[in-house]
Amino acid sequence: MVDKIANPAAAASAYSTTAKSAIASLGGGEDKSSGVSFGDMLESAARNAIDTVKGGEKASARAVAGKADLVEVTQAVTQARLALDTVVAVRDQMIEAYNRVIAMPI
Repeated sequence: MVDKIANPAAAASAYSTTAKSAIASLGGGEDKSSGVSFGDMLESAARNAIDTVKGGEKASARAVAGKADLVEVTQAVTQARLALDTVVAVRDQMIEAYNRVIAMPI
């Protein structure tokens, strides 16, 4: 069970520390020492997803040519599908966030 924090400043500090450690473990965020921004992290993730999908396509092509193992092809295609599903989920969340901001009254 989570203990209640009586001091809001302590809660904010705890949240900040947790967020910074989570961002550092993911390799993202705006960190002046590493120079990695959110945009760089997003670009890297997109490039990794594209490479994963291309790997799935190459494995499928090798399978059609009879030069690939069925297990290898299945793994590559599954990884490509998961990458695509992740990209679509992130896109949907970004569109939803944009629509919420646009719907805010001024």
